[in-house]
Amino acid sequence: MADLFSGIITRAQKEKRMLGVRTSRTGDRFSVGYIISFSDELLMLRVINRDGMQTGIQSYDMVDIYQLDFDDRYIRNIELKEDNLDKVYAGLKSPSFMEQEYLSIPLLLGRAKEAQQLVFLTTKIGHDLYGYIRQFTEQEILVECYTEYGEDDGLTVIQVENIQSFIWSDEDTRMIELHLKRREQRG
Repeated sequence: MADLFSGIITRAQKEKRMLGVRTSRTGDRFSVGYIISFSDELLMLRVINRDGMQTGIQSYDMVDIYQLDFDDRYIRNIELKEDNLDKVYAGLKSPSFMEQEYLSIPLLLGRAKEAQQLVFLTTKIGHDLYGYIRQFTEQEILVECYTEYGEDDGLTVIQVENIQSFIWSDEDTRMIELHLKRREQRG
């Protein structure tokens, strides 16, 4: 086994961190998980899916592995999700105003701004946004945008009439909030 492969596998196992494994025997495959054990011939991985859930234990022939990924943002995102399954998939109550008022996109935008709620907006023009509503008029909004990994993605101004749908809270917005809180705690 190559020294660098062995080194990164050993590190992932020692630090109890996920490793991405890419194989080529039956087409290009990618799995993420925790190292259970390995030898010069075989790697045993406790596989974790993109939702942070364990899906099983799988063996990989070392000769079929052509790439290992460690500590990239995709894997860190899965680790964060796995560590916070209760927050990511928690039951969600709709805010009381949603059941009491006549709803419209402008009302939802205003309420999201008041509550400082991270939202996901799909648009009629194909540019979807995750972010916080920072300013709001009847015609346009200013959104402080973030990537799916909670990275600052700048400011966007969009016309209200171009918003097609509005997501108050879902798995993706809760993950972005977790990334932002973790970054805030690190200082």
